Amino acid sequence: MQSQILPSRAALVDRIAMQFEYGQSLICLVGSSGLGKSYLAESFITDKYSDFSKAFIQLSAHSKDVDVVRQLMEHTFRAPLVDQKLSLTENFFVLNSEQPAGPCLWVLDGARHLSDELIAELQNLVVRAPNTLYVLVTAQAPNMLPSALDIHLEPLSLFESKQLMKMFFPELPSDDDPIFSTFISEAHGNPSVLLDWQQDDQQLDLRANMPSKGKQKHLFIAAFSLILTLCLIAALYNKQLLDLFQTKQAVSEQIAVVVAEPTVLEAQQVLDGQSGQSASYSPPTLGKPLEDSRGEPHSEEVPAILGALLSTPAPSNLKKEQEAGAAEVITSSDVQSLKGNRKPKVSDKPAIASMPSDSKVLLKESQPKPLSEVESSEKKQPDEVTVRSLNDNNWFLARPDQEWSIQLLAVTDEKVATDFINKHDLQNVKVAQVMRSGRTWWFVTIAPFAQLDDAQQARANLSTDLLAAKPFFKRISQIKQQIQQSQ
Repeated sequence: MQSQILPSRAALVDRIAMQFEYGQSLICLVGSSGLGKSYLAESFITDKYSDFSKAFIQLSAHSKDVDVVRQLMEHTFRAPLVDQKLSLTENFFVLNSEQPAGPCLWVLDGARHLSDELIAELQNLVVRAPNTLYVLVTAQAPNMLPSALDIHLEPLSLFESKQLMKMFFPELPSDDDPIFSTFISEAHGNPSVLLDWQQDDQQLDLRANMPSKGKQKHLFIAAFSLILTLCLIAALYNKQLLDLFQTKQAVSEQIAVVVAEPTVLEAQQVLDGQSGQSASYSPPTLGKPLEDSRGEPHSEEVPAILGALLSTPAPSNLKKEQEAGAAEVITSSDVQSLKGNRKPKVSDKPAIASMPSDSKVLLKESQPKPLSEVESSEKKQPDEVTVRSLNDNNWFLARPDQEWSIQLLAVTDEKVATDFINKHDLQNVKVAQVMRSGRTWWFVTIAPFAQLDDAQQARANLSTDLLAAKPFFKRISQIKQQIQQSQ
């Protein structure tokens, strides 16, 4: 027996040995983190079954199935040649045929790092082993190994907690010490927390040196100087903002008022009012002088009209004239396109040439697209792709527990699972949707198989690409359990 072990823990070691002797070959020691499962497993393999071939393997997140199989075979047989392509059961029987092994005791610390395939191999091997084979596994949750016997490791009582600390700490405060009693009660019987006791950190020294008055004075002066500096910076920044605002206000007041200049229409109205002939006035013809009713040109009206024409029209009137011209041209082009897209006459060209540049752009954009372009754009629309629903949970729940499946892929991205199925053109594919640690997983499997031998034969017929992903066997009961836990 290892030194410094509590009597209750020693009794639990004897109980595990008694269960092995009663015929239970696979036992799982269940307990939360810090209760001492690893220490208890080490005590068991050290003190029990001294004539057995023993193997103690501490698993981690980086442990691989190949490494676990190799270590178990090296502890069981002498200088074994392990074939990495074979499973745990196949390697055991091959090596046992070459050099028969005696009774064996395997202890695996950390069942959560075991893959489902390796768990199935352990369950199969403890039943089919030619000699005695005991397997002890530690886990943080029950039912990690479905066919194993779960033995729960309970927290320590208050008396056992103090007894454990006395084994490792020579000097402890009295039981009446408030800090020590609070620490014991808040540990809740967890040995890992109890052994983290630091006596020096739990002492309260009321005679500790208080900061001197001189140091406090220096700290006060430094804080006051910092606050004063920040106030000066804020005042300077505020003054600069005020000066900038006043400058912008002065510039805005000095903006000159723009006087609108007369347009051609206004100049014509003035001339009509002066001549008194607004009712009989007709616009002059380009290239001809203005003439009165007797056929003589008006010498006084010519300079006024030229001055009005040479002046720049108001922006608002010019913009309205351009919009009106553009609307007129676009309307005429639409009418021509409806009549059969006839070509414009020669007389229409001067009107288009005299339009503003904005009107030409509008005219160009308003032209209808050819029918061939419309048909080609309609042909470019992609066909709808049928997406397979990746959720066969109801199918799994309806299947018998003793059936088997081959798990090909486990991903957290549904698109990756869909691409994988479409790429390999798989048959009899069933996908289980499971929640793990707050994330959704998709398990791509091939199912069902009535026996494990049928699943092994189907796995041998898979393609090289699928075998490279290391597919493994999985019971339907395990998948159903994972689905039920995630619901």
